[in-house]
Amino acid sequence: MDPVPPGREHETAVLAGALDDARAGRGTAVLVAGEAGIGKSTVLAALLDAAERRGVPALLGRASDDLGAPAFWPWLRLLASPAARDRGLDPRVLDPGATGPGVSDAQARFRAVADTVDALAAAADGGVVVALEDVHAADEASLALLRHLAGEVVATRGPSLLLVATTRDPAPAGLEAALPVVLRPGRLGRAAIRELLRRRDGTTPAEDDVETLLRVSAGHPLHLRELLAAPDVHAEAVAPLVRRRVAGLSPAARDLVATAAVAGDDVARDLLGDHDPAALVETLAAGLLVEDAQDAGRVRWSHALVRAACRDGLPAARRLAEHRRLAAALPSRQPGEIAGHRLAAADSPAARAAAADACRRAAEAATARRAPDDAAAWYRRALDVTDDAVARAEVRLALARALARADRTTDALAEAAAVLDAAEQAGRTDLAAGAAVVVRGVGPDLVAGRIEGLVQRAGTLLAGEDSARRARVLAQEAMIAAVRGHPDEAADTSARALAMADRHEHEPEGVDAVLHALHARYEVCGGPALVEDRLAVGRRTIALGASSQRPEALIWGHVWRIEDAFELGAADVVDAGIEALGAVADQLGGTLARWHELRARAARAHLAGRYADAFTLAHRFREVGRRGQDPTADPLFEGFTSLLHRDLGTLASWHPDEEAFARMRHVPVFWATAGVAFLDRGDRDLAHTLYDELRPHLWAVPPTGRWRPIACCGSELAVAFDDTEVARALLAQLRPHTALRGDSSTGSVGPVARFATRVARHLARTPDEHDEAVRLAEQAVSSDRRLGAAPGLAQSDLELGRALAARGAPGDRERARQVLDEARTVARRLGLRPTLEGASALLAELTGLGAGAASLTARERETVALVATGLPNREVAARLVISERTVETHVRNALAKLGLQNRTQLASWAAGTRDGARA
Repeated sequence: MDPVPPGREHETAVLAGALDDARAGRGTAVLVAGEAGIGKSTVLAALLDAAERRGVPALLGRASDDLGAPAFWPWLRLLASPAARDRGLDPRVLDPGATGPGVSDAQARFRAVADTVDALAAAADGGVVVALEDVHAADEASLALLRHLAGEVVATRGPSLLLVATTRDPAPAGLEAALPVVLRPGRLGRAAIRELLRRRDGTTPAEDDVETLLRVSAGHPLHLRELLAAPDVHAEAVAPLVRRRVAGLSPAARDLVATAAVAGDDVARDLLGDHDPAALVETLAAGLLVEDAQDAGRVRWSHALVRAACRDGLPAARRLAEHRRLAAALPSRQPGEIAGHRLAAADSPAARAAAADACRRAAEAATARRAPDDAAAWYRRALDVTDDAVARAEVRLALARALARADRTTDALAEAAAVLDAAEQAGRTDLAAGAAVVVRGVGPDLVAGRIEGLVQRAGTLLAGEDSARRARVLAQEAMIAAVRGHPDEAADTSARALAMADRHEHEPEGVDAVLHALHARYEVCGGPALVEDRLAVGRRTIALGASSQRPEALIWGHVWRIEDAFELGAADVVDAGIEALGAVADQLGGTLARWHELRARAARAHLAGRYADAFTLAHRFREVGRRGQDPTADPLFEGFTSLLHRDLGTLASWHPDEEAFARMRHVPVFWATAGVAFLDRGDRDLAHTLYDELRPHLWAVPPTGRWRPIACCGSELAVAFDDTEVARALLAQLRPHTALRGDSSTGSVGPVARFATRVARHLARTPDEHDEAVRLAEQAVSSDRRLGAAPGLAQSDLELGRALAARGAPGDRERARQVLDEARTVARRLGLRPTLEGASALLAELTGLGAGAASLTARERETVALVATGLPNREVAARLVISERTVETHVRNALAKLGLQNRTQLASWAAGTRDGARA
């Protein structure tokens, strides 16, 4: 990296090594930090020169703190550069607005970041430099991308990519940890100043000049640069030096400098079009502006401090005039830049109104780009220049919606409350209704906060009104009632909301009202008695989504349809729903639809006993969920895989992510599902702790979508801990719904009847109670057999065998042996160790033989009994009506299972078991 900038030998050597590493396929991330003007750009420029000489492409972006710079601005400039295009990169990869509907803004933003990181890593083949300047001025979205890319480079060292960022101190939070190689250029000493003078003059400098420059500049590189360009070296600060240089320009060049200083850190040449072209040449020659190597259509300031000196030296009237001229000259596709200039010129009521309008347009553009934080910032600026009270309430409502989309719920609710204050004073029911539904998806924590109060206040203002907006408020009331534990009120209110929304479906807000009411209706009809109602809601949501071109409605409609079909055991509807959801995911892109599709496919594989496929799909849906920033991605993965491990008897190898479980620690469904997993793994104390937290919720499980896992898994725990009172209460709740299944996209746990069987068998004391346990087990077996649920069939056969053995009626013993044989056959084929061991142990108990005999199939036992009498294989085959080869196979299998060596040992073993049975 020659020539080395004076005083920067260490920094250049580090970057030279990092460049060589990148070319060799070892990625590195470097942060260059320091005060303004310390020489960060000089160090970076030397790296870029060296990369060019070595044939390594360099992609450069610069952050700007000018008002109006959109989210991801430095990255968008970097991706739009000629070098990026040569590498096959496209700035559209970083457009969250391109993500399909049905995905939250945060998820869309995360996906855009992840896709950009993947694209940059893929483009790094052979080595590439990715450099970002002035990241202290970058927006949070740009910093998130920088941290993400740095994490990829540091974690894998795989991409052939050298990532370099420059920043003023203090660096943005988390940046030094993300970019572990940190360089801090210091002030320059005598040797560096001597070399600078030698390079300028071509001769050895006088020591007096070196000392003077060191004293006046204090070794500050930018100050030195200005002093070296000045006619004398006695100025005391950068700004006077810069202004002196500007004063020496022609009037046309000074006029251009004024425009550029107001325009921004880098300026489109088109905005300077009214100026004399010679003026631009003169300004470039003076070193105030420099040509942008990344974009021939722009020029930039040689340093931010140079621009600040020029801008601060302008009279206030001239700055205002330039801001107005630039706002009028900028194209409408740059709403943020226009709004920034309008705000800077808002010195009168008319100018304030123009600024407020420009800010709202900038916010709308940010919303379209899926940048809700940017939108919220622009709405806040619009508030600052909006004077009318009602107009402020309208802006504040838009601000609240932007904050809700940015997942800043508390802030959104605060703004919504202020909107309601204004709505009540002005009698504006539209504003009141909008404020009440700013935050959707009501949860217990939010209800405990301010949503309920907002809805009550809006309901009072809207009382008696029959409208689409009133229907949305009623839908919100229904969800609150459901969370509060008032299911009858919730069901009644949701029905009223849907009926009212239907009456106004063809009005401008009608479709939104219907969809909101359908969502509320589905949520409040979550109990087992209303599954048909939910199916109807799902069908209508799908139809409405298709007719109104609302893809998000299509997603939820198909998701609901799949969930309810799982519950009803309608495998054909599940399969059709999965394919339809997959088609929506293919059409829309994004993560939401794909995540739900993969979860449903994993559960379907589990239902059929395709365990390898189920594990693979589980890892895929966790990955997609993480990409979409869904906080439930990891907990749902852990819960699903725990079901697979339970079936296979491999819970010892299951090591759940503690952080994922911590996020669900306060939820009753976690206590239930995790409790049975830990119980089966042998963590009885932890399972009992979870059961103690769950127990108060089991006396009357609320009829919500969580009813099945809470009631079913809770019943297992109640039996395991011999809690007769709770077990009896749960059996009463399970009995009316034994035709349903506990399956869902969170996993296949089997028919409700199987869980009821265990409880009934545990409680049975009378013949009628034992009869009920058998009937329930038969119902479970029938459900699993009809559905083709092989693992479930083995487990239900085992439960039926246990119920028959416990009843002990005539014929029960032989029938139990038959179903246990079937259970063992399926369990052995699928590797269901707990089911195989349970069936084998019970079979051994029923036959009066040892556990070894229980490991044999019925046909193997018959073969062994005849072989033990001394009959040859031909005679055994004739008696059993099978081939001699089959006899040989049965004998070989029996020897292997029993650990015996030959037919003599087999005969002795058979004699021993017969004697034991007689005894």
